Amino acid sequence: MSEVMVMERRGGFGGGRSFGSRPGGFGGRTSGGFGGGRPGGVFRGKPSDRGRGGSDPEMDRRLRFLKKARERTSQALRSRDVMLAQISRTVEELESVANLMSEKLEEMYSLYFPELKTNEKRGYIAVVLNLDKENPNPASISKFVGQGKAEDICERAKTSSGGELKAKDVEKIRELAREIESVYLLMDSYEEYTNELAKEVCPNLDHIVGGKLSGKLISLAGSLRKLSLMPASTIQVLGAEKALFKHLKNKKGIAPPKHGVIFQYPAISQSPKRVRGKIARALAAKLSIAAKADSETKRFIAPLLKQNLEARIRQVLSAKGKRE
Repeated sequence: MSEVMVMERRGGFGGGRSFGSRPGGFGGRTSGGFGGGRPGGVFRGKPSDRGRGGSDPEMDRRLRFLKKARERTSQALRSRDVMLAQISRTVEELESVANLMSEKLEEMYSLYFPELKTNEKRGYIAVVLNLDKENPNPASISKFVGQGKAEDICERAKTSSGGELKAKDVEKIRELAREIESVYLLMDSYEEYTNELAKEVCPNLDHIVGGKLSGKLISLAGSLRKLSLMPASTIQVLGAEKALFKHLKNKKGIAPPKHGVIFQYPAISQSPKRVRGKIARALAAKLSIAAKADSETKRFIAPLLKQNLEARIRQVLSAKGKRE
């Protein structure tokens, strides 16, 4: 028997048993064929068509994972501490925007009244909006900068070396000042809301460092729970990541940071530089305990923590001559 006849009987070239008519053939309906409806081929139908005899375990497991992920995401977004973190970041961004716009306002108004100087940016804005340089009246700005400062500004306005601007030019400058004032008002509203949220979400942290700093700590950590899981040493340098990384790259030449955002705590920022690190460590330890109480036990233990913290601060300040 020739080889061709043998190949035809075995499903060879051109026979009735061509490719795809048996398992393994291209396009066949049985397992192994490309495009087949059973496992092993390239699936081209709907997910519900896979395995008509019963549910697919892999697909069921995938759907369970997706459902669990959606539930956890929804639960995280419903957390009030996430809202506190967002509000805190918004306040910081509003403050940055207001400062940049205030600098531009001073540049523009200095063309008209270069001698105008105030201690606060909001006082400068109030003077721009209420002072008539051609007919200066201290009463119009005294409630914003004080009587003595108002009289000094009016005297300077009479002998100002500023240029003569058109009324429309001055009005455009004042329009910018009004917009900046609206940003400051919005920032005040958000800061007030931050304090309300902090009392609700983290009463222990709020009692120790206030709502504004509590919001910043939660924002930097990502959530109240993440903050509660951090050791005190990490809380101490939150917000000083750049300085910490510089130290890690050059440990001999650059000293490690002693504090991060908690530097805004008055007992640290107003203390001598030699004791700031010790006070920062003491504060970070109390904040770590307070965060755990707010996140887990929900017990209000802040008065005792603050009492111990203040005692430690007095002890550190009274130890004269000792350096870190």
